[in-house]
Amino acid sequence: MVGGQFDRHTDIALKQAASVPYATLGVRVGDGPQMMIVLAADETGDKLWTSKARLAITTRNGRVLRTAGLLRNVDAVSFPGGDPVLAAAVGAAPIETTRFVDFWDLNRFSVPLHCVAVSRGADPVTILGKSIATIRVEESCESSAMNWTFTDSFWVGTSGMVWKSIQHTHPDFDPLELEVFRPPAQP
Repeated sequence: MVGGQFDRHTDIALKQAASVPYATLGVRVGDGPQMMIVLAADETGDKLWTSKARLAITTRNGRVLRTAGLLRNVDAVSFPGGDPVLAAAVGAAPIETTRFVDFWDLNRFSVPLHCVAVSRGADPVTILGKSIATIRVEESCESSAMNWTFTDSFWVGTSGMVWKSIQHTHPDFDPLELEVFRPPAQP
């Protein structure tokens, strides 16, 4: 990576994504170019995505839990009460939660984030030219301990899969935009 953006990569085209026979994600940092990463492992729902550019992202139900290879990484995310995104997609009432995050580079651990997730209704997404019916969930979060506020967005399909998301993973880094190009095989 150069200057916090992926070097030698442009936006991913349908032909390029279709040429990879594995589960793939498109990843963009802020307004930078998009790159493709491949599912390397699926351990009890935690999916490890990686690339030859030495980027690794661990997700669960579309939520980024850990990153490696970025200029600023999140080292751990935990939800004592469970992740609210999928529940918010099917419910009408806002869901309040607290999650905890670790940032080794900031020497900050178990930082509480107080969040409210709410469904914003039907909002289809287009990925690689294909329109997908989704419900958009917005999650507004704040951490008074770090003077950090942000809003993440998740586009959840009828099967409960998060097809697209924009997630803030570090207080000193641009948000990540993830798009599922080819979903993992269902067991």
